[in-house]
Formats: sequence, structure tokens, C-alpha cells
Amino acid sequence: MIRFWLAEYKAIANNQGAFILLVGAVVLYSFFYPVPYYEEVLREVPVAVVDNDFSELSRKFIRMLDANENIRVMSHPADMESARREFLQRKVFGIVVIPLDFERDIRRGRQTKVAAYHDTSTLLFATPLRTGTTFVARTLGAGIQIRRLQAAGAGFDKAKNTADPLSFVGIPLYNPSGSYGIYAIPAVFILIIQQTLLLGVGMVGGTRRERMAGIPIRRAHRLEVVEMVVGRTGAYLTIAVITTLYSLAILRLYYQFPLRCEPWQLAVLLAPYILSSVLLGITFSAFFHNRETSVLVLMFTSLPLVFLVGFAWPPEAIPPWLRILSFAIPSTSGVTGFLKISQLGAPLSVVQFEYTMLWALVAVYFLTACAATSRVPVPVKS
Repeated sequence: MIRFWLAEYKAIANNQGAFILLVGAVVLYSFFYPVPYYEEVLREVPVAVVDNDFSELSRKFIRMLDANENIRVMSHPADMESARREFLQRKVFGIVVIPLDFERDIRRGRQTKVAAYHDTSTLLFATPLRTGTTFVARTLGAGIQIRRLQAAGAGFDKAKNTADPLSFVGIPLYNPSGSYGIYAIPAVFILIIQQTLLLGVGMVGGTRRERMAGIPIRRAHRLEVVEMVVGRTGAYLTIAVITTLYSLAILRLYYQFPLRCEPWQLAVLLAPYILSSVLLGITFSAFFHNRETSVLVLMFTSLPLVFLVGFAWPPEAIPPWLRILSFAIPSTSGVTGFLKISQLGAPLSVVQFEYTMLWALVAVYFLTACAATSRVPVPVKS
């Protein structure tokens, strides 16, 4: 077993592509992937404001929009067509239209409407725009109503309670700032561990088959197959443990992402996750006859797996049959369990299903890895 373990280390070291995937890719991803989300929350989304009223109240509304942390008023086009051109040129990502007689209708107690056009094709822009314009409109409306009630003789407190009888207090949990980075990056980092293992193990297996061309080969006996699987698993497991510890350290120490759990809890959960990923990679590698095949076959799976995991797309919206099939992939249970423990602070008892599923995959993929390895010939010793 030890000889296969050491031989796999040598195969990895001599395979530049596999080494880059298993080690280099994790390091590169850890620094470059989170960069777009470093600011965490999207602020000051540029908008154009079309003011058809040109009144004191409409100018106040525009100032309040610009003062809101979610919005930055970039331009004041004369008409809707000019604003539309700026929108299509991506100079702005939203348009706010203040109607004619905006102030007069409000002074007379009539309802008026402010139109806000948002680019909902990009949710990162649409959410702050919708939130900001709604907040400003409600704040301005409440202020006008309070002044009316005060003019009618009501005190400030009574006027305020009448204008806003139901006070809503939002208490954000686990991600108070609403950071997209905290939401996405920890889950993607854990998924990257699986994908780099699948690609790296597959590339080493494909290279091994390439180098068997033209040399004497034989079938491995059963005990030798088990030794090969255990030895190769040990080699990849030690590498994956190091890269996983590195990824968690980067998340916690460099990017300051919360990890609301004890290290031993993560170790207990991630051990079967890494093991099952390695064994799945060994299973796949038996079917690759050259190093490029693994990349071509496995690379396209990354994006579908992001959605199948259930953090980028609600699990309830995934077809039931596809959701059931997704549990055959370690990332479905591994990422879900990791997020529950590290981000929600859940105890291990809460992730019992994911934990059991991962160990079941370890057992299944150990058998498939042995079966797949047994069909791969080995060189005859001279």
C-alpha cells in the first residue's frame, strides 16, 4: 500500500497539469475569485432621474435619492428617451421618473406615482435600486403626512404614530451586512475542493493510461487493487487536507468571513466529504485514456453543480428527480452541511442527514473505485 501511496505522489509531482489543479488552482482561486466581492455590498448604483415637475418637492425627492446609500444620481436627462439611451449604453442601471404636477397633487392630498425602472436582468443592481427608491418614497410620504397632522393640531409623537402605525424592525441573521461574498464564497470554496480533486485525479489517471502504450501489461489481482485504491486515496487525501486547511484559513483570517463552529466540527464533516470526492475521482479516472479527457469531461460540471448544491438556486425549485440524483455527488451534502455548521452555527446533530449521506458515498465509491481500478491494466515488472 505504501508503495502505491508514494508512487502516486511521484505521479502527481511529474504531472505539471495535475499539480497545478490540485494545489495551484486552490491558491489562485482563493485570491482571485473573492476579489469582485471584496466590497461585500453593492452601493451607489448609478441612476438617471427625469424630473417632469421641476418643483421644490421634486428637487427634494432627488436630493433624498442621491443621499441614499444604495443610489447615486448620475444624470438629469430632459426626457425619457434621453434616459433610455443612457440606460442602453450602461451609463446608468435605473431610471426614476417624477411625473408632472408631482408637488401640486401631493399638496392637494391626491395620490401620485413615481416610476422607477430597474435593470432586473442583473439582480445585484435591481435589489439596491428597488430598496433605495422604495425607502425614499415612503420616507418622503411619511414626512408629508406628519406635517399635515401637525398642522391640524396633533403633536409630533401622535402624528408620527398615525402616519406609521406599524413599525417594522428587521433583524438580519448570520449575514447582517447582506454581503454577497459571505453568501457565495464559502460554499464555492468547498465546491472547488471537490472539483480540483476530480480533475487532478482524472488527469493523473489519464496520463497513466497514456504511458502504458507499447509496454507489457497485466491485470492486477484483488488484494493489489485494494492496495492501489487505499494508497492512491491516502496520497490525494493528504494533499486535499492541506489545501482545505489553507482555504479555511484564507476565508477566516484574510477575508474575515465568519466560521461559527469549532475546528473539530469542520474536521468531522469534511473528512467524509474529501474521502468521497477522492474515491469518486479514482472511479472516473479509470475511464480516461488520456490526460485531456478528464478536463473535457469534468470541467463543464462545475456550473451545474453550483445550482444543484442548493445555495445559488432554491432546492425546492429543482425537479425532485434531479434533486435526488444530486445526492450522488459529494458536494450536495458536503456544501449544505458546511454552510449549516460554519455559517449558521448549527450543531452536528442538525447535519446528521448530510453526514450519513457522505459516509454512504464513501462506502459506495470505495467499491466503485476498486471495481474501476481492477479493469485498468498495470505494467509488467521487468
